[in-house]
Amino acid sequence: MGYGLTVTYSGVWKVISASVAGTGHVRAGLPCQDAHDCLVLPRGLLLIAVADGAGSAQYGQLGASLAVESSLRFCAEQAEGLHEELQVQKHLIGGLCAARERLEHEAETQQVELRELACTLLLVAATPRFVAAAQIGDGTSVGLFPNDTLRTLTRPPQTEYVNETLFLTSSSSLEAAQFVFQPEAPWGIAVTTDGLQRLALKLPQGEPHAPFFLPLFRFAANTGSDSRQQLENFLRSPRIAERTDDDLTLVLAVRRCEPHGRTL
Repeated sequence: MGYGLTVTYSGVWKVISASVAGTGHVRAGLPCQDAHDCLVLPRGLLLIAVADGAGSAQYGQLGASLAVESSLRFCAEQAEGLHEELQVQKHLIGGLCAARERLEHEAETQQVELRELACTLLLVAATPRFVAAAQIGDGTSVGLFPNDTLRTLTRPPQTEYVNETLFLTSSSSLEAAQFVFQPEAPWGIAVTTDGLQRLALKLPQGEPHAPFFLPLFRFAANTGSDSRQQLENFLRSPRIAERTDDDLTLVLAVRRCEPHGRTL
């Protein structure tokens, strides 16, 4: 489970990811409440799950961890034959539903209200043919396409109040879930929790901030054995700490080669 740092290689994808406690949690002696994990399945299917436990929830950290684990398990087990948009939508929404059901079961086990496990959840599925994402709550996912073109896949929902968001445990969460399908092979994918939103996106429109993302994609493509430490150092750097004290998660995935075999 991705509370710390991971680097994953496959024939198609290279994935670098990190979740670190924000400076606010460090000062308070609290752990990171973000969770993430990634799977690369046969035929080049990449699955990414990222969750942010609600700070107001007693078991927000546990909720985020269980949401990531259960959604990825569902998506991995149901991954055969994903080609058309409706198939992929059913697949990712099914992952969100599986996570919701897991939290409901845990709330019964713990004998607490479901809201005590509140978290957001963002799922991404990508192959050399398409990329799709489903999201409940804040955070964002961004795709890199030819000619350094960046496209927001999912974005933070617009809410009436600052720091207000929708959680997986909310009664209307599944009905309000975002879903996007791009029938084009991405060269790179970035997924973040809300801690990086102000740096990563042009708000309020939610468009990707190129000076933030493009260097990160180049870093992911070209970095070597010390990539774990470099990514952690970036997330803990003064540049980030000056802008946010929230927990931080960043997942970077790049295809190991572009079309026609040209290296990224």
